Amino acid sequence: MTQLLHYLFRFALAVFGFICAIIAASIFLNMLLLGNSEWIGTEGPFLYTTVPVFAVVIGYSVFVPSSMLILYAELTGWRDWLFYALGGAATALFVIVWKWRPQSEDVSTFAAILATGVVGGAVYWLVSGRTAGLGAQRAPHRNI
Repeated sequence: MTQLLHYLFRFALAVFGFICAIIAASIFLNMLLLGNSEWIGTEGPFLYTTVPVFAVVIGYSVFVPSSMLILYAELTGWRDWLFYALGGAATALFVIVWKWRPQSEDVSTFAAILATGVVGGAVYWLVSGRTAGLGAQRAPHRNI
């Protein structure tokens, strides 16, 4: 029963970390793409609508590759921040190549999306990646 509760806690922590990562990635992408443009101007509430919309789009786009990455990290107990940052960049690269299928070579947009993936991976590591796979390293208790 204790092991089941541990797995449920790790699952809830992974979901919470994923949500925090896509919100942080959305805020970062908004600041990169819209922060220096004239779209915002003096309208501060504009960000109140774009951050949740970007978060939904990012979450939808990266759910499958990031869930595979999270599952691998949980099963192997990988806790390195660089793994999660590079995994976020790889997930962003997956989104660029497989889902977006760009027709032009807009390098600044590609770089912004890759940086967003790194930020999302780093935030996931901060929330739940640092304690990944704690149950996997436990030695079984034997009564002799």
